[in-house]
Amino acid sequence: MKILYEDTIPRGYDYFSSLGEAVSYNAATVTSDDVASCDYLAVRSTTPVNEELLSNAENLHCVATATAGSNHIDKHYLEERDIAWRDAGGCNAVAVAEYVLSVLLIAHRDKKLDLSRIRVGIVGAGHVGTSLANLLGALDIAYVLNDPPRQEAGDRRHFVDFSEILSCDVISLHVPFVKEGVHKTHHLIDAAVLKSLGAGNLLINACRGEVINEEALLQRFDNESAPTVVLDVFDNEPNINTGLLRHLWLATGHIAGHSIEGKLRGTQLVYEHFCELAKKPVKLDMDDFLAAPQPISFMPRDPSMEALNWDEISSLLLSIYDVTIDDKDFRNAMQAGESFSAYRKQYRVRREFNAFTIALSGVVSEGILRQLTGLGFTIETL
Repeated sequence: MKILYEDTIPRGYDYFSSLGEAVSYNAATVTSDDVASCDYLAVRSTTPVNEELLSNAENLHCVATATAGSNHIDKHYLEERDIAWRDAGGCNAVAVAEYVLSVLLIAHRDKKLDLSRIRVGIVGAGHVGTSLANLLGALDIAYVLNDPPRQEAGDRRHFVDFSEILSCDVISLHVPFVKEGVHKTHHLIDAAVLKSLGAGNLLINACRGEVINEEALLQRFDNESAPTVVLDVFDNEPNINTGLLRHLWLATGHIAGHSIEGKLRGTQLVYEHFCELAKKPVKLDMDDFLAAPQPISFMPRDPSMEALNWDEISSLLLSIYDVTIDDKDFRNAMQAGESFSAYRKQYRVRREFNAFTIALSGVVSEGILRQLTGLGFTIETL
């Protein structure tokens, strides 16, 4: 069993060598000859998987990407060749949701909004949208969901029309890139939508840059009462329009999902896919490779209260992940002429809330415990 894997896949050798012969490749130089003799191919979004790459792959059983998105895979070609394909859907969902929550906490701290009074419109109720809804629910932040494809497929959650989303204080985008069709998302946020948004709206895009019409967005910024905008993704990556940055309240370089857990979870899922297809037992787990951070000592000022106040929540969560650090690093990198791709490759170490244990020095209310566990923390009492 020969597995060829992209060299940027975290712990790729450790995982795949446990199943057979594991050989790495570089996405910039890989050729069809490299793939010719492999049985399983593990990629990231930097490897276009198409007929050109796979023309000599006579033994290939499966292609799996260690990323949530799979637009880089020619699925129709694989199906014609009877080659299975898998993705790592949901691998970075928690990280992206925590990114959005960090944005909201910063906005609250800067008095751009009041988290106890706002309503968040979540566009796209897949892995990321659901993870975000769970975090908001843990903190009792009001939200609504919009996802016509899932609604039509029978999803029993309560959904609202897109028009109601536009009346929300915060609009957070979490849809796949769909170029055409009834439910296309290409330029979902167009000139008409942007015109309907004003200074009281916060628009966050952490899914795909093509979902927003950037030309229309630039024009909207030239007019009065433009919405506050946060972008983690851009059209035409990696050759982005850096002229947008001066208009954005917060800007980051497609790193919302780049937690250590999110990246390694992608490898774990690919490994599990290969185990399933090869009929081999799953013997490795993420805990085999991730050291737990030091516990966080924490005690609310009033442990009898039914919920933490926003200052305490912000202090705790932003000590773990503060998106303004990434905003500063990204702007500095772009101003220094660094490439978008190079910035992403050098991204800092970031852990998810679920990696941390909260060490309480006393007894707290059931309400506070529900908040902390709902955010993903493990709780221990000293």
